[in-house]
Amino acid sequence: MKRETYPTLTPEEMQALKSYAAYAGRTWKDELRRAWMSASLPGHLHKLRNSHGPSWLNQFQFPKEGN
Repeated sequence: MKRETYPTLTPEEMQALKSYAAYAGRTWKDELRRAWMSASLPGHLHKLRNSHGPSWLNQFQFPKEGN
């Protein structure tokens, strides 16, 4: 099965995800997915909803520190 490719995250998008994850806790992906369904997040997180979407979020992992 071919894996979809998505645009590389900007530093601002990565920071928005990190901030959201810190705010929402260990279930941050579920929380973000729910917020995306209602289009209730501003800025970079909304942009990620439109450009990357839920299938990307399922496979996303933060890069290991130092990489």
